[in-house]
Amino acid sequence: MHIIRTWPELADWLEQPADADIAALLRLRRDQLIDCGDLTDLGTFAIVEPGDTLADIELTLGFSILMDGAPTWEWIMRHGSAYEAPTILEDSGFGHVLIVPDADGIDRHLLALCRAHA
Repeated sequence: MHIIRTWPELADWLEQPADADIAALLRLRRDQLIDCGDLTDLGTFAIVEPGDTLADIELTLGFSILMDGAPTWEWIMRHGSAYEAPTILEDSGFGHVLIVPDADGIDRHLLALCRAHA
């Protein structure tokens, strides 16, 4: 999993060869949020990679993606070949945006959740 916590980390990630749909999504969110302050105050982008299990993702992010069998994200949207699923963790609006590629090697249970709720 690739975690992006700062605007410079996002800029670095965008300079690498990457999935075009994920890059377009991250550019869109950057353009919408950059005037809102430091990314460290807003949240993180967590890009799921092949081999990451649902348990790995929850451990890394520090919260459960499922509660009583239902996803904890606020909403989920498909952006071409990837899903965007934000989870708000604090009243301030701080949270994580889980970005899940619809690709081989991505946790099947997580993809099934994304597909069912998008």
